[in-house]
Amino acid sequence: MVEGDVLRKYPDLEPHDIAAVREYAVHLIKRRTHDEITGRLILPKDRLVHGRLYKGRCRNATVCRWNSDDQCFYHWREKFGRVYIETIKYPTDEAEPWFDVFDVVEELPDPRFEIPFEQEAVFTGNRDDLYEFNGEMWSRPG
Repeated sequence: MVEGDVLRKYPDLEPHDIAAVREYAVHLIKRRTHDEITGRLILPKDRLVHGRLYKGRCRNATVCRWNSDDQCFYHWREKFGRVYIETIKYPTDEAEPWFDVFDVVEELPDPRFEIPFEQEAVFTGNRDDLYEFNGEMWSRPG
């Protein structure tokens, strides 16, 4: 969302208010501890282990692999019949409130597929396995 969109959506704001709104949004992002849709606790970043796979939620995946060197997650994405590697940030590392992040909630001990750290990797697994946790990760527990 650009400044003009924000001002149209919130007509009581003045152009000089935008900096304060952006600062407040960053403040809220940095304080996140739970997935706002499912209510699940987000694993603290210092508990993530390089190379391990985790369950969680972002717009395009529910399984990601943490790369501590790059400080981001890698995941398979399927779009228009093509499956390829994408990266996504940890929830409190993204300063833009409208950008997607991976809300990581638990380690995945026995994954059905691998997620390499190479952008050119080719997916050779069962595509259905990419969606195994969609129902669980997009709903509230209980």
